[in-house]
Amino acid sequence: MELIDRFKKYIAIDTISNEESETIPSTSAQIDFGKILVKDLHEIGVTNAYQDEYGYVYGYIDLGKDKTLGLISHMDTAPDFVGGCKNPKFVKDYSGEDIELDSGDIVKVKDFPFMKELVGDDLLFTDGYHLLGGDDKAGIVIIFKFIEYLLKNKDKSSYNFSICFTVDEEIGRGPMKFSVDKMKADVAFTLDGESIYEANFENFNAASAKVTFYGRSVHPGSAKNVMINSVLAAIAFNNYLPSEMIPSKTENYEGFIHLDEFNGDVNKTVIKFILRDHDELLLEKKKELLESAKEKVLKDFDGLKVELEIKDDYKNMAPYFIKHPEILQMINKAYLMSNCKLKYTPIRGGTDGATITYMGLPCPNLGVGDFSPHGKFEFVSFTQMEKMVEILKNLAKAL
Repeated sequence: MELIDRFKKYIAIDTISNEESETIPSTSAQIDFGKILVKDLHEIGVTNAYQDEYGYVYGYIDLGKDKTLGLISHMDTAPDFVGGCKNPKFVKDYSGEDIELDSGDIVKVKDFPFMKELVGDDLLFTDGYHLLGGDDKAGIVIIFKFIEYLLKNKDKSSYNFSICFTVDEEIGRGPMKFSVDKMKADVAFTLDGESIYEANFENFNAASAKVTFYGRSVHPGSAKNVMINSVLAAIAFNNYLPSEMIPSKTENYEGFIHLDEFNGDVNKTVIKFILRDHDELLLEKKKELLESAKEKVLKDFDGLKVELEIKDDYKNMAPYFIKHPEILQMINKAYLMSNCKLKYTPIRGGTDGATITYMGLPCPNLGVGDFSPHGKFEFVSFTQMEKMVEILKNLAKAL
């Protein structure tokens, strides 16, 4: 099956994950999609492919080599926007213009200036009503295309290969039930993200915080010196945090404190934050800023009660790869053999590979040519997706 046909087949299936669910995976659609992937893997020759009890799909290609490389992509799509795109818009040999979607929305070059770098590529846009699902079904179809090649050209690889399609990556649970033993790899690579000309071996350290404010609700007509408005306390708490330390005002290695949710009334208000920084010590400083804001707001609102819960989520994988540069040299060699430019960029977010690395399986990330994910303006470059297949072919040789 051609890469574009397989991609259209897979993005038509809505595999949204659900952070409110307590099941693994969080949605039954991922189980159903995994069954399709197992069937399709069997059809191309990975006859040992299977879906485990948690919905993860594994497969192994034994070529009799000493070492095994792993390839990982995730099956779920982000809960930010409904998936299941059945009418994507194909643009052949993109010429640099704005693109109108079926919904009437315009993908404007001035809003997404990186589109200028994609002139000449074959692109596929969402219809404007759905996520396209390239995050991460682009990664899945790239792996399929490479494995089809590998099974027909077994003499072209220096490694065995294993694959895994994970669940619930978009809600931070991708590695929760991932098995290094089932993967059976020495080194693995997640295929996820945007431009294929960028690879990643560093990501944010991440924490989350929940702050609960308990006020006192009385009739507003007799509230003087009695009412404690928890909503106002929550606003004051946020105002004590640095106004420049938010996602819309930071980039590159700059961390942030992001107010993610705000719900409440006079009596009780709950706000939630995500904290991110590439530097572990600077992340700790951000936690201290929350503690300081708590103490200040307690002084401002006599009788207020505040609960602050902070939880660590994942760690930056950079320290591992700084100590093991030979893994990055494999990537460098594959790109050189493919005559492709490459730069390493920090992920301003997380990756399954970070946690998997600390589980004992080194796992940097490679891009897949998916752009503007998690919303109605998402699109992929098939030109880049096809090129990533070629890069994987050279990675298979890159001893």
